Amino acid sequence: MKIKEFEKLFGFKPKFDYYTLDYLFRDGNFFIKKENTKLLNQIKKLANLAYPDEGDPKIPENKWYNFYLPIRMGKVEAIRVAIVNYKNMYSLIPTNFTPLEVYPGNERIEEEYFDIVKEMIRFSKVLKKNPEIIKRCLSPEMRTGKILGKYIMEKVLSKKEKERITNDYFSYMQNMKFLYPISLKDYLEICAICYKAAFGNKTKDMNLEDMYKRWADGRDCGMLKIKKKESKKAFIYWLHHKSHCGGHPFEIVFSWHEHGIHLYPPSKDNPWFKIYVTNYAYAWDFLKMVMALIKNKISFKAPELEKVLKFLAGETYFRVNEYDEHFVFYHSCKDKRKFIEWDKIELPKFKP
Repeated sequence: MKIKEFEKLFGFKPKFDYYTLDYLFRDGNFFIKKENTKLLNQIKKLANLAYPDEGDPKIPENKWYNFYLPIRMGKVEAIRVAIVNYKNMYSLIPTNFTPLEVYPGNERIEEEYFDIVKEMIRFSKVLKKNPEIIKRCLSPEMRTGKILGKYIMEKVLSKKEKERITNDYFSYMQNMKFLYPISLKDYLEICAICYKAAFGNKTKDMNLEDMYKRWADGRDCGMLKIKKKESKKAFIYWLHHKSHCGGHPFEIVFSWHEHGIHLYPPSKDNPWFKIYVTNYAYAWDFLKMVMALIKNKISFKAPELEKVLKFLAGETYFRVNEYDEHFVFYHSCKDKRKFIEWDKIELPKFKP
């Protein structure tokens, strides 16, 4: 909706633009914490305009998912804001921004936070009388929805190939041998199989330790300092007494975002290797490693292989305009926008 039209209809112009909101709710941490009773009471006032969307009588917690803040982005856009109340804390959670947690206290804080809540109260009164207006304030750039990966991924695994890999893996699992215990040299040799499968010529002329140092996390808890690299006893001693130092010795492919690929060595309780991928940017590398382990008849388990194959086959949904494990923004969908499955536009359950 045009700003002038909005102002003419409702008697006010949205006070905030996107950049101000970005400044106030971009802390870089998991949440922003403020202690201010006045702001807390103001958020309570906002929440009390509607019934909670979710609550648990056994836990002092209530949630409201569908409040909105109108902002200026060349026109009037609405940002969805959730409210969570837990005991004496209320939080504001604008979609795709850092949550603001507010506790009782006398901390001096920016006046803009008070104004944001006032603006949401004012807009809520507009929406209560004119609920259809929200549709005109939510453009495709701001609405949320989902889209199947096959429509936006550059490369997908064919259904036939997915079935073949699945069958190969589960057939192979029937004949696995126990591998525990192993030595450091044994572990690095299996890592090398994975590295060569995923990174090919980049591993040329590299020895076992070179490959590990090149791609692993680096915080190995002293693993590479084990003197007797062919000693199973030495590796098992390190595994039980030194490997839990807070590092990531088994993250064989490092990722700045979450984790990359982990390869866990056999243990007494799980006498085979285990391989996982966390950041799906490495999903294809992970798959190459899995296939190489099968080819080389290494006893291992990949507990989340089916989930990864589903993702690579484009059968996993990506959230649209909303941060999630897999997400994409509307402007990136280009000619595939017709495949977006939009979420239903919801409003607060306003009280009479």
